Amino acid sequence: MYHQGTLLIYLLSYTMIFIFTWLSKSNNSNRLFDEKGGPAKNTENLIGLHVGGIILLGLLPLFILNRSFNELLYNPGTTTVVLLLLFASLFLLIIITGFRAGSRIQIKDAGIHVFSNRFLIEYFAVRILFLSSYELFFRGLLLFDCIKWFGNITAIVLTTLLTVLIHLFTNKKEMWACVPFGIILSIFCIAVNAVWPAVLLHIALSMAYEVPVVTNYLTKLKPAK
Repeated sequence: MYHQGTLLIYLLSYTMIFIFTWLSKSNNSNRLFDEKGGPAKNTENLIGLHVGGIILLGLLPLFILNRSFNELLYNPGTTTVVLLLLFASLFLLIIITGFRAGSRIQIKDAGIHVFSNRFLIEYFAVRILFLSSYELFFRGLLLFDCIKWFGNITAIVLTTLLTVLIHLFTNKKEMWACVPFGIILSIFCIAVNAVWPAVLLHIALSMAYEVPVVTNYLTKLKPAK
């Protein structure tokens, strides 16, 4: 049976990051560039959303629940050669898919919203930390606790549904892509009893998608020093 205190921590963390994402979307600051190539209107809100996610999805649950980051991230002896080969193939496919999607984005309003070099460095740094915290929460803490409480299938369905809901503030294509992506990440994490596959694959997808967009942006306008 689930522990009510643990469930409350998950509920509070999820609710808070859901609200923060909604507020950031309301002023077009939940993404560096949206699907139409529009840049974030408020860079401080964008960074704040990511820092909030790092705290709410990573640091806070780990601290309050007294969980070991190292044990969640990697479990020695659970990775086989077959799993590594499957992971490598999926990793490559994810990069190709993300790169193609990002390359199709056409930048708009580049002359109005100028991102500095410093901001772009800060953004990608917190972005990677945010994605790590995101997967630590959904495919690490929450997934494995739900497995103990409800079993594998219910845990995968529940955590995948929650990631779909948090993407209500993105475009529908990205939102529904969370279904197969979430299932695949969950299966890999269960197979190796650790969260590192989800962390690496999500970072790979995000970087492969966003780097071409930023490169396109830089060719249109040299950022302010």
